[in-house]
Amino acid sequence: MGPTDQTLDLELTDALRARGQRVTLPRLLVHRHVRRGPQHVTAEQVHSALAPELSSLSPGTIYATLDVLEDLGLVRRVCTPGGSTVFDSRTDTHHHAFCRDCGRITDVEAAGGTTAARRAATAAGFAVEHAEVQLTGRCADCAER
Repeated sequence: MGPTDQTLDLELTDALRARGQRVTLPRLLVHRHVRRGPQHVTAEQVHSALAPELSSLSPGTIYATLDVLEDLGLVRRVCTPGGSTVFDSRTDTHHHAFCRDCGRITDVEAAGGTTAARRAATAAGFAVEHAEVQLTGRCADCAER
């Protein structure tokens, strides 16, 4: 079971106040929705899920809130091979496998998976902030068909 709404609200409230930012109902709702459990969601999916609860919630507010959550380190932006953006509720180090047929995104644990790439980038004078392995192929269900 994931964290409670109260726990999630406290997490966001503390993070926003530490930066002098406002705590608003839309921010709380988006944060709760995205962080309730491990998931990869688009801004459109978040809007579809929350609009019935708060009819004044605009897609622009969703995008802006997801940007704030990313800046706070509470979600992780992932660009898919198809060019869309999803927001990952897991912010710890992990990688992603993308199914080219159904679009499924699977979290992949691979210790040291980016070590060589980080070293090469650093040797080239690049200050690496984030590294992730992205794998593309077919998930088990699609490969079985």
